[in-house]
Amino acid sequence: MSHSRRSLLAGALAAAPCLALGDLAQAFGGAALVDVAELDLGPGTLSRPNAWRRLIYEVIQTTSIECSPTPVRFGPESAELFEHPFAVVPVDAAFDELSDKAVEQLSRYLAYGGFLVIDDTTGTDRGPLDDAVRRLAGRLFPTRPLSPLPADHSLYRSFFLLDRPLGRLARHRWLEGVTVGNLTPFVYMRNDLSGALDRTDDGRSRQACVPGGEGQRREAVKLGVNLVMYSLTANYKRDQAHVRALMLEGRLE
Repeated sequence: MSHSRRSLLAGALAAAPCLALGDLAQAFGGAALVDVAELDLGPGTLSRPNAWRRLIYEVIQTTSIECSPTPVRFGPESAELFEHPFAVVPVDAAFDELSDKAVEQLSRYLAYGGFLVIDDTTGTDRGPLDDAVRRLAGRLFPTRPLSPLPADHSLYRSFFLLDRPLGRLARHRWLEGVTVGNLTPFVYMRNDLSGALDRTDDGRSRQACVPGGEGQRREAVKLGVNLVMYSLTANYKRDQAHVRALMLEGRLE
């Protein structure tokens, strides 16, 4: 039986009432329109709503997916997280360690079909920011490595055929991610995707893309569309009864 990530999120609370998410339980994954959820992890994280408005506009123009053009923003402990299969965290500096509650909720979200992109807006190499991302990945997936995704990964072909992950920058030749079975629910983008998508309120691109200019920006837009499409379609083969059993047992796949 096939299930999209949205259908998995929609069924998760009904299958596991022990999550105790209060009155929002009935809305768990219930939104009909695709949108972008920006997670606020505190200092070190940015908000770029116009970047996500542009991304959703491009998804609407190039696919048949029904979308909401208005991004949302909240913290990782919010029950609202489960209503949004696509979440992103733009980061520009090292962020503080998340609470155990936030890590537990993000782990459930990713296990039930959510998709999280960490967008490094600096494009730098190893340093405090990179260390913070890797610590978070280790807490979310203590037995799974954060590692480069191969060139034939589905992310590069979920809608457009791409050969590398371009953003405002072109310094890093691959995406990194954590893969569980045939699914990669956690992706680390290090070329500032949101910087390539971001616009001023009058519609002009906010920052130049270097070194490739507008051609590079078009490739970044394609990557953004691919990420949204992957978040909705990557996991078709999970059996719902199996997912419910895992949740009832308190185990992650």
